[in-house]
Amino acid sequence: MLKVCTEQDYERYAEFAYTLATDQSKSGYPTYSDGIKTKEMFFERSLKAFSRDTEEILLFEHEGTVKGWIHYYYLPSDQYLSTVSCNISSHTGEALQEFLEFAQEKFKGYDLLFGYSKDNQDAIRFLSTHGFQRIEESYNNTAFLREMAPFAVSDDIIHITKDNYEYFRLLHSKVEENMYWNSDRIYTDMDHWVILAKIHKGEAVGSVYFTTVGNDWFEIFGIDMKDGCWNPSIFRELLEGALNAAQKRGGKYLTFFCNEEEQNMVSELGFTCVGEYVCYQKRLI
Repeated sequence: MLKVCTEQDYERYAEFAYTLATDQSKSGYPTYSDGIKTKEMFFERSLKAFSRDTEEILLFEHEGTVKGWIHYYYLPSDQYLSTVSCNISSHTGEALQEFLEFAQEKFKGYDLLFGYSKDNQDAIRFLSTHGFQRIEESYNNTAFLREMAPFAVSDDIIHITKDNYEYFRLLHSKVEENMYWNSDRIYTDMDHWVILAKIHKGEAVGSVYFTTVGNDWFEIFGIDMKDGCWNPSIFRELLEGALNAAQKRGGKYLTFFCNEEEQNMVSELGFTCVGEYVCYQKRLI
């Protein structure tokens, strides 16, 4: 059974919910087993459910015992519904079934998204058999920057500014069709982005772009290649450049979600693989 979590309930169950958040087989994304996020960060984020109109925590009970919670949020303007945390110790399918019924009643027309580690087989089994589409599959990696030596980066790797932005725009415009962070939005938000490009014979043949997550934490949003063609040597140069740039900005962590083809090289460059991530989506009707 799902029921609204009160502030009194929160005081009683928050520690339990955090313990589940560190176990990828019992929780959803964002994971708290990545070596970055802390217990204090979990409490700080989850407490915001009580001060925001577009968030709520639902406790899940089975036979009178609390087994975890689902902390959800929604964006009315985008008709978007997802979870801040979805941490269930057992009977996960039952909890997700109840949440799906609740969401279909309250959020008709919304897109519901769940992100999980592949370790959470109970959640994946439910989603894959209840009309959800798997829209992303990637490897979650963390670079612990202060433990890494800088790389020697070619002069062909340049920083993108508003003055030379067309190098980046020409690459990103080819892949940005369904992205929120398209060329125009990144351009107007340049203070929060670092963009590098590989220049060859006067044109950009690849770019990497990352953004700020916290004071000393960055995340790579993507790597674009000319004509969409995978080029291992350019990929390596761009990733080495991104690691250096994040270090120079005082970074402690750099997160990168990459595909299977890229994973071996990402590991070679010193990233630690946190786990395999999958994202599922369903339109609520």
